[in-house]
Amino acid sequence: MIDLSLALFIAVETCPEPPYYPIAAAWTLPDGSIKSSLILADDSWPPHLCFSDHISDETITALGHSVKDVLLEMNDDLDASHVVGHADFSPATGLVHLVDALDIELAFEISTSQQDISELLGIDWRDELQDLGHETGLDMLQAEDQVRLMQLCWARRSDLL
Repeated sequence: MIDLSLALFIAVETCPEPPYYPIAAAWTLPDGSIKSSLILADDSWPPHLCFSDHISDETITALGHSVKDVLLEMNDDLDASHVVGHADFSPATGLVHLVDALDIELAFEISTSQQDISELLGIDWRDELQDLGHETGLDMLQAEDQVRLMQLCWARRSDLL
């Protein structure tokens, strides 16, 4: 059972080609704000599979952070929290690649189960996210926008409860 009083979400934006290496991550902070980061490719990832269709390589290089820094920041921000994400718009393997690159354990629990997402966002959450994306102009393929859309969907549903 998820604590509905504090909904924390996470999204990892990936390269559009398999094996879907992460290029950006975003997550909800306990105060409701969103933190995001561009991710520099780990040395073990092939450079030709670490790109974005909408963010230039130069921008990622200039503004990105190392895998280690991103994971340490996530661990600090989300320590002992239950965080929910989904794999409909970006592959869940993005977070797996982050964790595998450093072989560390996350300090928070993450769930991408349909039951947990439905509990927070409602049974029709996919349609709701798409509708909200159209209403707001947010892009469901970008990590920060995904987190914002999940927050908006959760807030809208919470108002109905």
